[in-house]
Amino acid sequence: MLAKIKTAISKIQPFHLLIIILISGLSYGAFSFYMKIAKFSKMSTITKSVSVKVSHIKLGAAQKIYQTISTIEALQSIEITSKVNGVVEKINFIEGSEIKKGEKILSILSSDTAGRIEIHAPFDGKLGLSKVNVGNQVSKSELLTTLDNFTKMKIMFDLPETNLAFLKKNLSFEATSDVIKGKIFKGNIDYIDSRIDEQSRTIRVYAILNNTDNVLRPGLFMKIKLVLQEKENAFLIPEEALLSINKKHYVYIAEGDNAKIKEVSIGIRMNQFIEIEKGLDINDKVIVLGHEKLRDGSKIKVLN
Repeated sequence: MLAKIKTAISKIQPFHLLIIILISGLSYGAFSFYMKIAKFSKMSTITKSVSVKVSHIKLGAAQKIYQTISTIEALQSIEITSKVNGVVEKINFIEGSEIKKGEKILSILSSDTAGRIEIHAPFDGKLGLSKVNVGNQVSKSELLTTLDNFTKMKIMFDLPETNLAFLKKNLSFEATSDVIKGKIFKGNIDYIDSRIDEQSRTIRVYAILNNTDNVLRPGLFMKIKLVLQEKENAFLIPEEALLSINKKHYVYIAEGDNAKIKEVSIGIRMNQFIEIEKGLDINDKVIVLGHEKLRDGSKIKVLN
């Protein structure tokens, strides 16, 4: 049989043999190409689901909060000085004691004009250390002691100009100090500067801090927490659910086995949540994980 095949091949002209080989090669290539196309077509009909995690919309308070650090000062604070040259006749106070407005602090026998000069407290407050003793010679304008009113403290801090629309007189705030553990102090904005700093683009705020327990002292560092804006019953979603493209904002939601993209309007941004002003319904399930692999209408598999 093999001999017959060899004899038949030997009778074929070289040109005809070349044609047969070319036809066989083309047939094999066409068959291989057809198989690849069939395999690709079969694969393209298979839709792979994207694994995602979802979160329900939270209904709660949205707060725009500004936080900063500043030092406090006494609301009223003066240095008590001598008005004349003379000798300290009598000291009427104990260092660190409270004194009422009009009460006598000390008296000086004047060498400028014959007679006694009495110095009285111009306001209620706490006296500091005495800088003189009875019998000491004092000169005009020499420091005798200090007087501070600690019932209220004043504090100044700067806010970015973008917050100007939310600032108003009597806006309340809270302050804490690492030195005084577990105590929250309440205060109010007293007035707002009339100009914006051109270099820092900030505006200065002057505020009053209540010190009813008399524990605050001038120079203390205070952490300020100012609620500039607050909305009740706001739609809140996790920050990671939001997609921002070309200054527009989008959220993917799960609708059965499919993902649907929605354009949204955002409001207040907080540490972990963002307020959605428009574009979502309260029952929507927002996709928080896996949305980077999604397209509108993608098949999804919810993991939670």
